[in-house]
Amino acid sequence: MTRLDDYRCALRVGNAEIPDDELVRALETRGSDFASFIVDHGLGPLWHARAERAEFRTSRLAAEALFTAQAHALGEIDSVLGGAGVTYVVFKGAANRLLLYENPAVRACHDIDLLVNPDDRVRAAGMLIEAGFEAAPEPRSISRELVLSRGGITIDLHWGLLREGRLRVDPVPEMIDRRRRVKDVWMLGNEDAVFTLLVHPAFAKHLAGWETGLHRILDIALWLRTQPVDWQAVCGRLRDQGVQSAAWATLRWLSLLTAPESPGELDVMLSDLRPGRFRRAWIDRWLEDDLSARLAHAHWARLLGFSLFLHDRPRDAIRAFAGNRRARRRQADDLAAFGELLGQ
Repeated sequence: MTRLDDYRCALRVGNAEIPDDELVRALETRGSDFASFIVDHGLGPLWHARAERAEFRTSRLAAEALFTAQAHALGEIDSVLGGAGVTYVVFKGAANRLLLYENPAVRACHDIDLLVNPDDRVRAAGMLIEAGFEAAPEPRSISRELVLSRGGITIDLHWGLLREGRLRVDPVPEMIDRRRRVKDVWMLGNEDAVFTLLVHPAFAKHLAGWETGLHRILDIALWLRTQPVDWQAVCGRLRDQGVQSAAWATLRWLSLLTAPESPGELDVMLSDLRPGRFRRAWIDRWLEDDLSARLAHAHWARLLGFSLFLHDRPRDAIRAFAGNRRARRRQADDLAAFGELLGQ
């Protein structure tokens, strides 16, 4: 069996039509190493909920404890930022689990991702620091995000969706303008959430099995099965940003890992986004051979062999390269913007 077979088997836990005893049989057939594989790829709590096996109990208890702490933190964040008039959204895992899972605590989520307007980044960070969070700036990513932590809670404060230059136009202000209130949490609109689900893991995680995590792939499958979305609006935003190929790659990865039980509309979505023949064949071979995982320690190989092909046009790839260079040259200035907050 290949690693893709392991991914497929692990992801079957997210399909409610598969009986629990069938999952147990698959686990017993594959042995104890497979249980560790499931936990490492973010699905341990959900497997415990379905299979009730001792191998997953620790991961579930940890996920439930962290969920409780994060839920309290979300209320505090809303009070601190919202009370001061800072518009923000909770996005990615911390938001998806509330929409997609009957018991959101079984969706592993190690941090809270917040998105604010670029002009609000310093003020938002300052408020969170005043609330007791400690900033840990990373020069390589300070152009778009800042990590803050307090106790066991970690916040990734974003003001850029992706690395500078990946997208043609900064979508953050419009995304925040379209935010919605769901279950007492500010979230992205449906179409913006799907845009993020399809583009972010392709560029930020290279669709590598462990880095992407199977829980993030399951989020996409559950979105397509359970949530309403204006697909043509999503397609338009992907086209306007020059990242239809990236979204196609993510959906193709989903189709490989969920076959033959893929969401029904997936074929149409893939057809709507399909890149040219050569680009399609290259991305497809990359995914089928799981090269992002196999080249995990060769970052430049993944950038040149995969990320380069996720941009729709050569000038989009050139813009991304130039944006990365600008961000690197601007590291000192970006860090200086937070100087007083960081005691520098």
